[in-house]
Amino acid sequence: MDRHSKDGLAFQRYGRVKQDGLGDDILSGNSLSVVGLYQAIYGINPLYNRFYLNPHITTELAGTALKYNFRGRQLTISLNMNRYAVSNKKYKIISNKHFGFYGLQNELSYFDGNNAVASLVAKTDAESDLTLDIKEWGADEMVWLQTSTGKHANKLKYTICQLTPGISYTITINGKSMAPVKSNAEGTIIFNHNTSATPGRIVIAKE
Repeated sequence: MDRHSKDGLAFQRYGRVKQDGLGDDILSGNSLSVVGLYQAIYGINPLYNRFYLNPHITTELAGTALKYNFRGRQLTISLNMNRYAVSNKKYKIISNKHFGFYGLQNELSYFDGNNAVASLVAKTDAESDLTLDIKEWGADEMVWLQTSTGKHANKLKYTICQLTPGISYTITINGKSMAPVKSNAEGTIIFNHNTSATPGRIVIAKE
């Protein structure tokens, strides 16, 4: 890392005694330590349809925050022990385990673990920001907190994917249960809610 701060990503062979740069090679192993840090430790993995975060940090690295440009948008990554977050200017996802993030202008997608298919898609209007704090995501129960900084309630459409097809699920929002919803043939359910500055706890459970 000391050599990287001096030489950047340019490749240099280093002398064994003084560790000084030798030669004029144009490819570099100097970048390997940085790639290892970002990918293996910070867990940064830009993929074709999502930004996948899979950190392996130590207590010394807890509290790390960094910026990362992904498809023309700057993401902020926050890393604490068993609490990771990815955000852009409009959307944010927080989770206690690895996950995938993809945020468009009016749509936020959450990918559970290393799944290549979105588990949750939230569609908002142009003015609404949204934060999802994923508390649990399993086959039988999904729990998250929803918040927004907007002063006014705006419409929000949730699509929950990869459920068991043809099964009834209960949706509970802040302790109030909605009518059971049956997943379609693709294992998907859709329901509407509103954004709110007050944290809302949403629970979806298999009946």
